[in-house]
Amino acid sequence: MDLLGSLRRLLIALFLLSPLPSHSETFTFAVGEWPPFIGSQSPEFGSHSKVVRNIFESAGHEVVFEFYPWQRAMELAKNGKVPATFSWARTDERAMNFFYSGNPIGIIEYVLFHRKDRFPGGLEALSFDRIKKRNLKLVAVKNYWYQQDLEKAGISAQYVITEEQAWTMLLHKRADIYIESTAVGTIQMKEFLGPEADQIAHTAPIHQVPLFILFSKNHPDGRRLLEIWERNVGNRPDSTTDSAIQ
Repeated sequence: MDLLGSLRRLLIALFLLSPLPSHSETFTFAVGEWPPFIGSQSPEFGSHSKVVRNIFESAGHEVVFEFYPWQRAMELAKNGKVPATFSWARTDERAMNFFYSGNPIGIIEYVLFHRKDRFPGGLEALSFDRIKKRNLKLVAVKNYWYQQDLEKAGISAQYVITEEQAWTMLLHKRADIYIESTAVGTIQMKEFLGPEADQIAHTAPIHQVPLFILFSKNHPDGRRLLEIWERNVGNRPDSTTDSAIQ
């Protein structure tokens, strides 16, 4: 018996039956500054960036995060200049231009920030309907997830362009409340208000929002990135839900 020949034929057969390794590619994500979830100066570019990197690296690919103002990041992905952007809440309008996964990057909790002297006894978590009934002045950042919900509830919020403007209005008593996640709000108020951040408190959570990658319908890699994410996201630890430790 030609033992060497048989062994050679067996090795060839095993090679032919083995799946070929996938070709490694580099994918670019347009993002904005949103510590601790996403940040150019944050460890591993933030907790959401870490999740995205781990998923795509587990599939044999590399990722690059390019930082822009948030609306610019959205427009680049919408127009197909980059294949994807994160982290965004789902809206019907965005679904016209982007593919959504059924698996979010994470779920974060939002609270109402307020001045301590405006509500000396504290403020309970309020629904949008109760905010309207109590006629509270709400400052909100334009184009954030809550804008459609506020409009549906009939709340005339004072809209600003940046988070810093919102915090300044809250500090100077030009607004009663401001909606933000606990982790982001805790970081931002210290950054924008300095020592005066001690004058600010917040309620218990009022709302949970799942946040997603938006995969561009106008980029040739958009759908493929969605498929890679879907195939591999189930392997990650389910530890991205926001909580009081944000």
